[in-house]
Amino acid sequence: MLAIQSDAQEVLNNKNAPQRNEEKKDEIAEVIVSATRQATSLLKTPVAVTALKAEDLLRANVKELLNLSGTVPNVQFGLSNGDSGVLVSIRGVTSTNFTEIGDPAVGIHIDGIYSPRPQGSLALMFDLDQVEVLRGAQGTLFGRNSTAGVVNILPAKPDFKNNYGWTSLNLANYNGKEIRSVYNFSLADNFALRAAIMSDKRDGYIQQERDLSDRGVLLSEGNGGAHFTPDGKPDVDQRLNRVLSPKDYYSNSNQWATRLTARWGISNELEWTGGFEHYQNSGAGDVGLKDCKMAAGTRFACGPQGQWYAKVNVPGKLDMSIDTYRSNLVWKLSPQTELGYKVAYAVQKRTQFHDDDGGQSFLASDVGVMEPWGNWGAQHALDWASYTLDSNYKSLVNEVQIKQNFDQWRYVAGVFNMAEKNAINFAQDNLIAAPWGMPQGQFYAQPDRQVHSKAIFAQADFKLADRLSATAGFRFSKDSREDLGGVSAGLWSADTPWYYNGKYVPKELGTGTPHNGTDLTFNMGPFAGVGVFPDPVVNTHKANWSKPTYRLGLQYDLDKTTMVFASAATGYRPGGFGDKFDICGGGTCTDGSTQKYSFLEYKPELTTNFEIGYKGRHWDNKLDLSVVYFHTNYNDMHVTGMNAVGQRKLRTDEVCPDWNPACDVVAAWKTENIGNSRIQGLEIEYKARPWAGGNLSGYASVLNSKVLSYPTYDDNWMCGYRQEFGAEPCAPIYLGNDPNKRGRAIRDVVGNQLPMAPKYSYAINYSHEIELANGWILTPSIGMRYQSRMYFTVRNLNNPVIGDYQDPYTNWTAALKLASADGKWDVELWGTNLTNNIVKNWMGQGNAGGYTFNSYNPPRMFGVRATINY
Repeated sequence: MLAIQSDAQEVLNNKNAPQRNEEKKDEIAEVIVSATRQATSLLKTPVAVTALKAEDLLRANVKELLNLSGTVPNVQFGLSNGDSGVLVSIRGVTSTNFTEIGDPAVGIHIDGIYSPRPQGSLALMFDLDQVEVLRGAQGTLFGRNSTAGVVNILPAKPDFKNNYGWTSLNLANYNGKEIRSVYNFSLADNFALRAAIMSDKRDGYIQQERDLSDRGVLLSEGNGGAHFTPDGKPDVDQRLNRVLSPKDYYSNSNQWATRLTARWGISNELEWTGGFEHYQNSGAGDVGLKDCKMAAGTRFACGPQGQWYAKVNVPGKLDMSIDTYRSNLVWKLSPQTELGYKVAYAVQKRTQFHDDDGGQSFLASDVGVMEPWGNWGAQHALDWASYTLDSNYKSLVNEVQIKQNFDQWRYVAGVFNMAEKNAINFAQDNLIAAPWGMPQGQFYAQPDRQVHSKAIFAQADFKLADRLSATAGFRFSKDSREDLGGVSAGLWSADTPWYYNGKYVPKELGTGTPHNGTDLTFNMGPFAGVGVFPDPVVNTHKANWSKPTYRLGLQYDLDKTTMVFASAATGYRPGGFGDKFDICGGGTCTDGSTQKYSFLEYKPELTTNFEIGYKGRHWDNKLDLSVVYFHTNYNDMHVTGMNAVGQRKLRTDEVCPDWNPACDVVAAWKTENIGNSRIQGLEIEYKARPWAGGNLSGYASVLNSKVLSYPTYDDNWMCGYRQEFGAEPCAPIYLGNDPNKRGRAIRDVVGNQLPMAPKYSYAINYSHEIELANGWILTPSIGMRYQSRMYFTVRNLNNPVIGDYQDPYTNWTAALKLASADGKWDVELWGTNLTNNIVKNWMGQGNAGGYTFNSYNPPRMFGVRATINY
């Protein structure tokens, strides 16, 4: 939010000062938001927006965006473990590409300034004024990548008036230790500094075992199975494997951040706020886990260790830092006119090692057995890993705004400019691949991937009558993406020993396992650099997109404290492209050519959102109520995955087997547009003080999402296991002449529910302040949140073993806070996920059999927090 000199802004700037006036105990304090780029009352803002205050975030133990799950209606968070990308879904609109060429569907803003990379969402959230979550398309004022909505994180501002601070120490289970400290320095009546630091450390809650498995398969014996002869050497890669303590296990926490902010009232008309923030994550990241509840009772059931267990040969490493510089200059040209210029420069660096298989392996009974449906990839072990060897993402965001406020109308207009320059060296290994158990892999060396976005925008509010006002906004965006000198190399074939780089001679094919885990060295594969990988392809390419977006709205004030509104708004996410790819798969194309390259381009994604809402205060300001009905048309949705992209010509001596009738179809990892969907629903939010000392809040939501068209959906999900587990079979492979469908198991998903869009959810929170005889205040609080079944794909497969869903669940939280009468200290016992639910937030297919392999929310967490104010 801009540091403007207004009564509303002064409320925000001074909210953390201990000397502030105490709010009336029997009224709900007014909340000020920046959802319209103006400082407005939450209940007078004609947008579906939720504001979460700093004290609420602290009590819910929110440290990063992922912890916000369940606090806002129709908002979901997930984690892509291998690249630390945070998925944010609002009302079923989401993104699944977290690479340097992907864009989120939810715009993340820090103090109103756009933050482009989704990995940045892992950064610690501390010393905040509030977090604002805007639902629905926000393509006019916020613009870039806001087809789903916007999350705006507002750090606390320095206060000119007082010196004060606080320090908080939190001790939690899994050896958790967290400290937060803030101090506000008032150096003059027009200059102040605010310093904040946070450190968070915790052991991993996953029981992690070092993977030294030794099956030692010598050879396969047809459909009779494999002959196992352990040879005393581990089967999987041991280059990084080492003894670890729980503090270094996957799912741990080892991160810290600091922020220094300055605020300078240069004159009565000119004010500057600027600062520097550093974030460091030295943790292990997270790892995929089998769903033990779903696998129970099957041949893929988990062992006695249960859900929170992984056997690991590639220990997690997440070395990520983010340095951010922000500046905001506001010039009050006249009582009605304000000019603002804000800029943010950020550098994000990340190195990450990830065990992609999580210690899962093929069942001994499957190794060497050829099923009718073609599980020819079942080897004696599974050994997948991914490595972000280094990455450097730089972004510069500038925005100039002018605001004018008059009696009958007001407006905000501006110019937006963003430039990204991203570099990454990323590799994937599959070290025991069919048919001979040889290694294979891919390397992506991208030294210069650039993204540019420019826009002009304006939005005005007009008073049409005494109680009636209208809103009209427009934005024109122009985006470009360019790859300069990027290289993708590698060979997804296990027939040649290229991976060993001449440093090892494998056993003769067919006579035993080509290598053991101790035979691999750092002179091989990704650790030896891109030059080891064959068939390099240069990816230099550029593409452009542009789009106008708009907002129209009406607002009618029923009285001073209640209003109704209606709006129509659009959002736009630019298109993109992938790496240069031979869609004939290195063979002869069906038209006789030997190569046919594509950059696998895809179109922009668009949403059009209609809303009708009511907001009001009742019972003498003891009840705040917001009710919003929404209807969204979702067109050309971006979905990323393995998809058919071309066709090669079969050799004269080649015939596709029955279990793979489309062996001539070439597939690639790509993003594509999947057609149209319709989303509608109802969101009710409330906050009440039903009696003295009582605070009640929560929400209830209904979300009805339906796919309207998706003619090329590929139903390729555990097809070989569906009959075994009683699931409906995969659709037949399309072998016709339509190149968009050939090789896909075309499934009709029209009418199915969108991913990350549970139909029902609600939350209830209650706290009660009890004043003790000595003046101390005891505040118990409890909260619950329910969510109905949520799917992870539009397949909507309702099978209890391999279904693509998260079961309904109810989460409970609780806290008990004791505070001194003078506000100098408080102690709080807290607990989250008290029912210890096991909740998936991301789903994948098991690489070694019929089970799902997923990311999860944390188990039960609890602790004690002590705070001193000074």
